Amino acid sequence: MPQVEARHVFEHDADKVWDLTGNFAGLHHWLPGVVECSVEGSGARDQGGNAVRVVTFVNGSVARESLESFDAVARRYRYAILSAEGFNANTRFEATFQVVSLAPQQCEVIWQAQFSLPADLPPEKADKAGTKVQQTYRFFLQHLATVLEKRAS
Repeated sequence: MPQVEARHVFEHDADKVWDLTGNFAGLHHWLPGVVECSVEGSGARDQGGNAVRVVTFVNGSVARESLESFDAVARRYRYAILSAEGFNANTRFEATFQVVSLAPQQCEVIWQAQFSLPADLPPEKADKAGTKVQQTYRFFLQHLATVLEKRAS
């Protein structure tokens, strides 16, 4: 399974960044292209919960993501994509989002993912898929930086 990671250091307090990004139903406040986000159910699966995030994008497509684990103290959550445009029933995609404090006014966001690809996919296409996910996460984190700067001013 390919694994990717994107990191970005922010000159903002970790708790403030987590307040914005740690809300499982709050993607529309900081992720570009998301027009609506809601949660059905409650709680993370590892704690007996059944929360599913329903994300509506500007193009009208909808993704459903389960909350696999949530740790507010560590400022980290893990989610799995259940359905989305371009995914099929055999696709597995899990990601972890975490905000780590580096200093009083500095933190790092770490976004990791691992996912399955068709077994017959040529290696170069598998590499391209991993690169695309990583570039997408980097773009999202750069956009988050813009959102945080606007909120700070």
